[in-house]
Amino acid sequence: MRIMFIPHLPTLFGRRYQLSKHLVKAGHEVHLILWDMPYPLSFGNLFKNIKNSLKSETYKKEGIIVHKIIRCPLIFPWVNRLLFKKQIRSLFKNENIDIIISQSFFSEVEPPLDLPFIYDLNDDHQAFADIYGSRIYKLAYKLLKVKKTIMNQIKNALAITTVSERLLKFAKNNTNVSVYKIPNGVEKEFLKKQRINKNNYSIGYVSHFGEWSKLEELLYSIKDLKKKYPLIKLNLIGDGPEIANAKKIIKKLRLEKNIKLYGKVDNRKRVFEILNNCEICLNISDKNSFRDASSPIKVFEYSALGKKIISTKLKEVESLNFPNVYFWEGEKIRGLTKKIEEVFHKKIGSKKIKKIMENYTWENLSKKLSKILKHEIKKIKEKRDFIKYEK
Repeated sequence: MRIMFIPHLPTLFGRRYQLSKHLVKAGHEVHLILWDMPYPLSFGNLFKNIKNSLKSETYKKEGIIVHKIIRCPLIFPWVNRLLFKKQIRSLFKNENIDIIISQSFFSEVEPPLDLPFIYDLNDDHQAFADIYGSRIYKLAYKLLKVKKTIMNQIKNALAITTVSERLLKFAKNNTNVSVYKIPNGVEKEFLKKQRINKNNYSIGYVSHFGEWSKLEELLYSIKDLKKKYPLIKLNLIGDGPEIANAKKIIKKLRLEKNIKLYGKVDNRKRVFEILNNCEICLNISDKNSFRDASSPIKVFEYSALGKKIISTKLKEVESLNFPNVYFWEGEKIRGLTKKIEEVFHKKIGSKKIKKIMENYTWENLSKKLSKILKHEIKKIKEKRDFIKYEK
């Protein structure tokens, strides 16, 4: 099959990259579309957008054919919407594409709705804006017609894939086509046996640390736990707006020796190494509709490493029914302290957990996606043959 992938964000990592990479490994030809945009609006992003948006290139990465397409610089959504549709039509025809996988959620990068596509609903994008968005952010979502773009694709797609039960129900309520659940997954490398030099009181937390990440509560909880576990270690992997405040709290609570800030770590092997040395890994956050609809990649990666996990009681994480996940109900600091201490002393069968995780490798998930694509392409061909016969 020749597949065109339109990601929800123009970057080469995460779900979009992993599915594309493994579809290529399975023998398909995948064309992934990238572009430059000034969002979220800032002087830095605007300058970068002016510099890069008129540049186009085509190259290969791990077998994926990447098309970085031209955009109109700055904020011209009407122009870019028309330009994008024209570019997609041209690439679809010139590259002899069979089907499109779209994750688009704003109007500037909505595919032509008459071309054959499936819609991969990978987040509740509108809920994020409603819950965490500033006034400008919410206004931008209105101008970029996020709700309308999502509904247009749900109603015109050949089929829909979603990452969670909540999104699956939402899609089913708004379409008559088939809806499938393909959660996020894990790289096979996480399942390989690795050398572990572990501190029994070491905690790992990977995140983009925003206001939802419960970071302040966690730091005060570490202060309480230090009284009983003086060697306790918290490893924070990632960046985000809450890190600056976290540094102040760490200094105030004199936790410099107990907490290590790694920042954003792009080297995946290094992430494995850090997490392998941890007894517990965290997936804590606010509890809301956006979080309930998400499929946290970190939960799959922690589990593949055979780790005990403390997670906020999110609906999708609950539905996975993993035996290594222990839920924190979102109580105050004392409740988190108690939960961490409780889980320190839990015993789990890491081999059993790793066996479960074989079902969630990106390789197996892409096989499921491949079957859906083949089924939909078969229906397209049958319909075309029937139209020719009628004529």
